[in-house]
Amino acid sequence: MTFIILMAGLFLFIQLKKPFRKKIFGYVFLAVYLTVLALYTINSTFVHLISDSLLSILAVIAVAPLLAGFLKPSADSR
Repeated sequence: MTFIILMAGLFLFIQLKKPFRKKIFGYVFLAVYLTVLALYTINSTFVHLISDSLLSILAVIAVAPLLAGFLKPSADSR
């Protein structure tokens, strides 16, 4: 489930032209996203560092701003 959430976040990051208005937010998001992706890779391949449910929660928190930005234009067009 975590992998699907992270890949959806990657798709949304590519899909949105300008996901964040300020450049610094983009860099912070990228750092958080890559950290969660690295944690997922380490956790699933090498050493079990944190629980899977906590990793899923971190993935949802990392992807939530992109999902909000993706759904916002469709709400404005109504």
